[in-house]
Amino acid sequence: MKIMLLGHEGYLGRSLFAFLGRRHEMYGWDQKENIFNLDAAYLSRTGIEVVINMAMIPDRSSGVYQVGAPCDEVNVMGARHLAKILKGTDISWFQISTREVFGNSVYGLKDVIKTKAGYRPKFLLDEGFRYAPINFYGKTKLMAEFISESHPRSNIIRLTTCYTDFNFPGGNWVVQLIRAAVEGRPIPLTRNGLQFRDPLHVDDLGRLIESLIERKIFSEIIHAGGGEKNILSLREFARIAAPKGKIERRPGGDYGVAFDIRKAFRLTGWKPKILVRERIPIIAENIRRGIDRPVPAANAAAA
Repeated sequence: MKIMLLGHEGYLGRSLFAFLGRRHEMYGWDQKENIFNLDAAYLSRTGIEVVINMAMIPDRSSGVYQVGAPCDEVNVMGARHLAKILKGTDISWFQISTREVFGNSVYGLKDVIKTKAGYRPKFLLDEGFRYAPINFYGKTKLMAEFISESHPRSNIIRLTTCYTDFNFPGGNWVVQLIRAAVEGRPIPLTRNGLQFRDPLHVDDLGRLIESLIERKIFSEIIHAGGGEKNILSLREFARIAAPKGKIERRPGGDYGVAFDIRKAFRLTGWKPKILVRERIPIIAENIRRGIDRPVPAANAAAA
């Protein structure tokens, strides 16, 4: 299978590119190539069969939509460009999206149970939950979802927290918390770290994509989280990373977020296999050693 990954040099992109490259012929396209330079002729010439769109700019600085800003250009106009060049083809399109299409405060105090380890959800977010994006990024990702629906061979995969085993400049909260622990700094946590997450390893995301491809499943919105076995509080996460580390309390914070992943199981039999509790020491060691990506597969190539 020939797969093109847009955003293959990003935090998740590097590892997804390597994982899929074990079994597929991979093509990468990133910021330096510019999504608007990708055309139908190139896709046809290279025989691309699947396009995975992870290209995005996560601008959360404002709740106001800004037409023409980089977040709009890449996330929305980039999706429109993809829709245009994929029109009339049999190429499959996987649009990677985010929990932020639901806003940042889905759960309130009445929706969680307080335990010694932290909060736990009374319910999980399924694909039919109401949209309520509150920041610029969430709004653009929701618009990109609607655009991708115009292609009959598309799927939308929403993520809560997806992580890799590797270091990355900036990175998401997984990298940031472990980096603080490795460097011996206080670990900053809002709401005293009681809020919950359901981290999904990027290799499990790759397995889900492969399952959908193999079964020729299209026109679906699918929630991809780590599952109930991977639900933990940020405080639990921090204690695994640094059992004696100091917690630095920060103001604000949500109560948590976790996805209902039963639809993915019904469609494909997919369940996450990797436990985040077992990966935290591996991530910490890679951060100590400055390893920022997996070894690329022999059949993986940039554009």
